[in-house]
Amino acid sequence: MKASTDKLPRRPKRIEEAVQYAIGHKTRVNILIALNEGIYTAAQLAQIVGEPQNNIANHLRKMLDDGSIEIAREERKSNFVVYWYKAVELSCYSQEEAEAMTPAQQQVTVGAIVQSATAELFAALYAGKLRDPRSVLFWHWYNMDQQGQKDLEAENVRYLKRVREIEAESTNRRADSGEDSTSMLVSLSVYERARKVREFSGT
Repeated sequence: MKASTDKLPRRPKRIEEAVQYAIGHKTRVNILIALNEGIYTAAQLAQIVGEPQNNIANHLRKMLDDGSIEIAREERKSNFVVYWYKAVELSCYSQEEAEAMTPAQQQVTVGAIVQSATAELFAALYAGKLRDPRSVLFWHWYNMDQQGQKDLEAENVRYLKRVREIEAESTNRRADSGEDSTSMLVSLSVYERARKVREFSGT
């Protein structure tokens, strides 16, 4: 995945702190998931989120300063400028392209992905969507050797390819049936755990 990193040297916070701030308040979570869908002004976001515009503007200002969101475009009207905001741009990277990044670029990129995915997760939690019995929620850690890590990586590549195929099949069926679509969020995280599991000997 890729975040647009050309604007990020102005960031006063570390990426980890910026992400923690962005997802640390329900209003900012709702702003983030709205911007995952499209570009909006502060006035439009106030209507979407259902909060006063000055409150939304304050959140937007801080998130923009942190690099958590970006300005999509601006338009001068009379004596003021209207800004349209957007989520940090994300796209796909090959493993080779990701390995060619500097460590700082890699951290900013994954930070942007964690921010978007976690905002969607929290918004679904707030809205009660996760308690739907059809939702799939699971986490666990597994102990792997190097070959196991490679096998797991290959399996996840196949899984994501199949998800895209299912979406294409669904689109084709809806073209014939006219059925409305339902936005389903698929989040996949496979990474080395931050700390090693301690093995306790029996006493």
